[in-house]
Amino acid sequence: ETTAKIRERTDHLKGLKIGIMGCIVNGPGEMADADYGYVGKGKGTIALYRKKEEIRRVPEDEGVDALVKLIKDDGKWIDP
Repeated sequence: ETTAKIRERTDHLKGLKIGIMGCIVNGPGEMADADYGYVGKGKGTIALYRKKEEIRRVPEDEGVDALVKLIKDDGKWIDP
């Protein structure tokens, strides 16, 4: 469900890699080559990453919007 929501909002951003991981234990290492990461950080919380750096933690229900905002803030957003 989360992956579908992220794809729906970002699929038009060709060449941008977004790693979506459900677990903080393996997540950051497995998505190290991604431009951005969306990683489960515990019940109801996700962490957003830029490359290997954790940028912020947000409630899960705000995660997709926060990811889009991060991409926009970095100037990598292109309107569909």
